[in-house]
Amino acid sequence: MKKKYNLNLRKVKWSVLVASSLLSTAPMLAHVADVPTISILQEPITGKIISKSDGMPLPGATVSIKGTSINTATDVDGNFSLPASSDNVVLVVSYMGFKTQEIPANGQTTINITLEEDQTQLEEVVVVGYGTVKKKDLTGAIGHVNGSDLKQQGVSDVTRTLQGRMAGVTVESSGGNPGAGSRILIRGVSSLNNANPLYIVDGVQVASISNLNSNDIESIDVLKDASAAAIYGSRAANGVVLVTTKSGKSGEPVFSLSTNLGVQRIIDKLDVLNAEQWANVNNAAQDAAGIPRLDIAQNPQSLGKGTDYQDAIYRDAMIRQYDMSVSGGSDSGKYSVSGGYVTQDGIVETTDFNRYNIRVKTETKKGIFRFGETVFLSRDKQTQMAGGWGGQGGNPVGSAVKMIPIFGIYDPEAIGGYGGAYGPVVNVANPLAQLHLEDITAENTNILVNAFAEASILPSLKYKLNLGYTNNSTHARDYYKRYEVGTLFTHPTNDLSESKSQNVLVLLENTLNFSKEFGKHSIQALAGYTYQKYNYNFTSSSKTDLPDGIAEIDAGAGTANVGGNSTESSLLSVLGRVIYSFDSRYTLTASVRRDGSSRFGSSNRYGTFPSVAVGWNISNEGFFQKLAETIPTLKLRVSYGELGNQEIGDYQYAASIASNINYVLGDGQTKWFGATQAAFSSPNIKWESTKTTNFGLDFGVLNGSLTGNIDYFYKKTSDILLNVPIPGSAGATSNPVVNAGTLSNHGLELGLNYGGKAGKLNYNVYGTFTSIKNKVDELGTGTQQIFGGQPTHHGASTTVTEAGGPVSGFYLIRDEGIFQTQAEVDNYVGPNGAPIQPNAAPGDVKFFDKNGDGIIDNNDRVYSGSPFPKFEYGFGFNLAYGNFDANVFFQGTSGNKIYNGLRQDLESTNLTYNYSTSVLNAWTPENTDTDMPRVISSDPNLNNRTSTRFLENGSYLRFKTLQIGYTLPSTLNSKIGISSLRIYLSADNLATFTKYKGYNPDLGRTGSIFDRGVDFGHVAYPLARTISTGVQLTF
Repeated sequence: MKKKYNLNLRKVKWSVLVASSLLSTAPMLAHVADVPTISILQEPITGKIISKSDGMPLPGATVSIKGTSINTATDVDGNFSLPASSDNVVLVVSYMGFKTQEIPANGQTTINITLEEDQTQLEEVVVVGYGTVKKKDLTGAIGHVNGSDLKQQGVSDVTRTLQGRMAGVTVESSGGNPGAGSRILIRGVSSLNNANPLYIVDGVQVASISNLNSNDIESIDVLKDASAAAIYGSRAANGVVLVTTKSGKSGEPVFSLSTNLGVQRIIDKLDVLNAEQWANVNNAAQDAAGIPRLDIAQNPQSLGKGTDYQDAIYRDAMIRQYDMSVSGGSDSGKYSVSGGYVTQDGIVETTDFNRYNIRVKTETKKGIFRFGETVFLSRDKQTQMAGGWGGQGGNPVGSAVKMIPIFGIYDPEAIGGYGGAYGPVVNVANPLAQLHLEDITAENTNILVNAFAEASILPSLKYKLNLGYTNNSTHARDYYKRYEVGTLFTHPTNDLSESKSQNVLVLLENTLNFSKEFGKHSIQALAGYTYQKYNYNFTSSSKTDLPDGIAEIDAGAGTANVGGNSTESSLLSVLGRVIYSFDSRYTLTASVRRDGSSRFGSSNRYGTFPSVAVGWNISNEGFFQKLAETIPTLKLRVSYGELGNQEIGDYQYAASIASNINYVLGDGQTKWFGATQAAFSSPNIKWESTKTTNFGLDFGVLNGSLTGNIDYFYKKTSDILLNVPIPGSAGATSNPVVNAGTLSNHGLELGLNYGGKAGKLNYNVYGTFTSIKNKVDELGTGTQQIFGGQPTHHGASTTVTEAGGPVSGFYLIRDEGIFQTQAEVDNYVGPNGAPIQPNAAPGDVKFFDKNGDGIIDNNDRVYSGSPFPKFEYGFGFNLAYGNFDANVFFQGTSGNKIYNGLRQDLESTNLTYNYSTSVLNAWTPENTDTDMPRVISSDPNLNNRTSTRFLENGSYLRFKTLQIGYTLPSTLNSKIGISSLRIYLSADNLATFTKYKGYNPDLGRTGSIFDRGVDFGHVAYPLARTISTGVQLTF
């Protein structure tokens, strides 16, 4: 007699119903409460599921018992095991791309099932603006990543997971603090101002996607060319990132839980001198300059190793992430509810980040109507590194390598309890004091609401109303505790400054969609009207002299300062698109959008942005059928389109007045209210325009095992919106915006994917390649050059943007090695016979006199390279064998240059910083085979001036991700009442292969585009290696 085990699912389902109702989804979930008690037989139904076309097993197919919540998934060999309540149950079997089948058990305990391909499902669709399109009809350049690929990297910022996974898409870090986020650059630089793309999440524009949970994402599609992006008009000049979050599917509720626990550790520290070494080098530098030795360095042997400030500020840091979701539904309605929490300690002391998010997405069908909404809420708090305190070390990362190791960390007699530098040395702050005596926090709240209503007026005609709302608010605090750190840094009072900002976007969209197939013809048409309004509010306050331990503005006894401003803008648009396909061979896509922006004056307010694209499915031609098995896919795409850019501040076309109460007039220090002109009007500014031409080829060869796409594009941006400098005597406090300059770039993109099977081993290999080159065609309006990238303490700029060259190209004095003898110095003369470097001596750097005037100065700078790589790439593979799986991913760049400003500081022996260990190999008469010049405090030859000596190769290859997982066998799943259980071990940033001598060749960008490729040293954040383990459970 078979034993029975009773499992009452009613309580489980009812608890989910109650929780979900709190999120306004009770109407969608009410049906799950009526679930009967199920008696489960001890002996399960087992079997194997294969494909009818080739007999191959189908791993991951879903098998469920009709009318119950019992389900499982097949393993890598297509096997399944499922408990049953009686001999007469009906199995429901489904798999993506195959027809769903219902099979009565009829008392059988072993059932093998063959599924037939569903051609309608096999026609993959791609998300485009305001809809989807069949992949075979796609004419634009669009990158696509599935949500399942994003979860393979153990990072909390979903943006960073895209790095190297899409051709033409570059991901840049926005800073190293935990939770700092990243930015996406699509197809290089399209503008000299804001280069950020447009982010759309479930139909609503957002400022960033860094706050999204990767477990909530179904897919990310990137619209790269103008034909794909033109439907978004003026907002799409820098490309469009479309994020689709997960929706519920018909069937019983599916519960998912996942956890991830990891440890982060700094990979590489910079090699700097210990106390004894520093004293010896400094003494040698002082002796060479004929300057008395410093008192603190008189007895090097007694100093020992001193303080290692890098060890003091870095730590092993934990990262923890927890996610849960429930989804399900029926033919009349679907729902998906999820929540997540992530907390991350920074590898730098005191820094941390935590975030929680909640998402609710539902959809209801009633007759000809369809309704739905997405509600997303996230809240995070970030504790950041302190600022520079006005010192030359910059933030604590820079101070940790520059602080002289002779000085100790703590001084109990000092206010604040921290030691510091004393005597005639450069003002570098104690990094531990910076971290513990200044608290900088930022709290962000993000709300996204999207609601839609759709009516099927006719079978081929649908009207859709879409409403969107986003609210992003930030509360920032900077609290200085009173301190006395050495003789150089004093702050006698406790001070606090706070600011609050709010960005609100309201969106209204009305669209009509027509879709019809007749004979060999297919047509999709879209017409729409949209309106969006943007409001920004900012307030700030600060006060000094707060009591110890009370960080509140009202508690301060000092002077209060308050400020604030608000702006608003709006965008009104009409749009249209037609996609026509004939016989699945020829496709034409045409779109147009007309935008009206309040950011321009009345005469230039409107812009029209058209595009056209054609596609030819060569593989569907009759003459190609002989090659169809070998080359099943071959499609040619050509497109052209125009886009606009309005990313400037509000009211730039009008003159503005600034007022405050800080004007001192008359006797005493009485402050009066006053006003000044802040900006002149620019009534003639207009849309920045970008025109793009794209040629693409999609292919599949080797019977479809190898698929890929290749694209070549040319993009030209004119009427660039730039702030043009004006003399201070003009009277305004800010530079006006004008249309000036033209920028072009062109590039090649390649994406490849190869999949196959060898015995029980399933494998997939993929890769991307991108090569982009930009050029400034003209700047205009009297602006000949734009300088940038100035290292902190060395005066000259490192980059120049000018006509004929790249954006932010390096222009530097060229280093030509080291003078070995006095004769070499004497023979290096100018046109008048005088020494070109009169202060040089053997062991000093020889510089190239480009213009031949006999003087080394900034007029001798030469083009020395670009901060943009010649090409970027990413490649990886996925493996599955039995119940084990593994994925590996590499990513890198080649051909870019980095100016190492931090090394410039650490090798400057004329500055009383700590020094790099490279100075131990400095030139001496006994050590001439070196590229390190002699040490000398006064540096009379300016060896450490801004030059190519500090320009380095920024190329790198990074072993970015390794993940190994094990999925519990389906036979065991059924015994413990779950659908699937996977455990995994993951490692991120395992190794970086590079010649760059700084912390991290992947600098990202934290400042102006004109500072690109410059490692200032005081803003860098070292790279961390993360080892984590996790569990993914579905039931």
